[in-house]
Amino acid sequence: MKKHSCSALKLLALALTLSACSFVEVKPGAENIILANNDSGCERLGSTTVSVMHEVGFIDRDEETVEEELQILAQNSAYKMGGNAIWPETEVNEGERIFTVLRCKEQ
Repeated sequence: MKKHSCSALKLLALALTLSACSFVEVKPGAENIILANNDSGCERLGSTTVSVMHEVGFIDRDEETVEEELQILAQNSAYKMGGNAIWPETEVNEGERIFTVLRCKEQ
């Protein structure tokens, strides 16, 4: 029984560690995508729906990490669409979020 308990604790520790890790990278060019809303005088190009794992096993991942990864994915998508800005349209829901993709005048 003791050996089984140690294995379960190790598995739980691994899940907790992974729940805070970020697995998403900014693609080249997307690092310059900014957060800007439609009130900034930007042209709306469309929207992008992005999603990441919001839980590992039965353990929820850190909310800030999930939000950060969703923003990075939205930046990557906006770059592919020819945009230079994003703005969240929705709240995060089970690891998914919709962002507006914008093209703003360069300043």
